[in-house]
Amino acid sequence: MQRVVCRLSHALTRVDPASKGDPAEDRAKPVHVYKFLDSQFGLKSLYERRLKIARVEELNDPFELTPYNLKDPVDRVAFQRTRRRLGERFGMVCFSATCTDPVLWAHYSDKHRGICLGFEIAGNHWREVEYVRDRLPFPDDFFKLNAVARLGVATDMIFTKYENWNYESEIRTWAPLDHEEDGLFFCDFDENLKLTQVLVGARCTLPKAAIARALGRFANGIELTKVRAAFQTFQIVTDLRGFK
Repeated sequence: MQRVVCRLSHALTRVDPASKGDPAEDRAKPVHVYKFLDSQFGLKSLYERRLKIARVEELNDPFELTPYNLKDPVDRVAFQRTRRRLGERFGMVCFSATCTDPVLWAHYSDKHRGICLGFEIAGNHWREVEYVRDRLPFPDDFFKLNAVARLGVATDMIFTKYENWNYESEIRTWAPLDHEEDGLFFCDFDENLKLTQVLVGARCTLPKAAIARALGRFANGIELTKVRAAFQTFQIVTDLRGFK
């Protein structure tokens, strides 16, 4: 297993979200994604024009990067060692494909008191998470696999989660931890992570002026939307009354 883990570790360092295997024309298209934040860190992200890269050990799912059945204790120890090693070098930026689910607002935007940032991300910088019911079997012949097949195993490791997380409709990217700042790592807004929208939660008390100040000279072209609970469905929708 030690040799297998070394090969897996090497494959993981080469994972590229663009290698998903979707039609080229689909991967070339930008995709709209959403990041839910509380008011404090939402404003901070807008002022600084960046998002925090989450460390693997900080994520709220203890099964992250562990979708495989690791019944064998020797395999399990070696695999977890590789997971820790990778967590020291890489992190994740996680988004959702939707901004209308009230559960996401409740869980990740301070019970609807926070904000949600909408982004357009480049087609080769993201991958949808796949949700499964049961743990995946780790291939016994991993060491015999060619580089492409090993990369597939490594990709499954990063972008597979338990099916009960599927309400998140998660889209994520695997990011290197290159530049540390007080123990934290960030990715800047740019053409690959283009801010297009700021949605202000149904219970958020931030005034419109506070959002505008945080956006500063970049406010032009950014859609600023106040949201509310829908009257006929279980969705979050635009509040046509705007800000109070």
